[in-house]
Amino acid sequence: MIKKLVAPLQQVLLQRHSCPGCTRNLDQQYERSSRINQTEQVVCECGRIFIYDRQLDIYRRALKEEVR
Repeated sequence: MIKKLVAPLQQVLLQRHSCPGCTRNLDQQYERSSRINQTEQVVCECGRIFIYDRQLDIYRRALKEEVR
């Protein structure tokens, strides 16, 4: 039940380019690495890893398989 309440809030934060964990701006994070197919791996200061799609201009949480 808690997941149903938290998931939409986290989605809104990601749409605003903010980390759902610490609410820092993901556009200003310095630890970035380019990947294949127009994406970047972004590591937030709190340690969470996100994938940024340049074409769609969206962030999403990285899957375990995507983390290098």
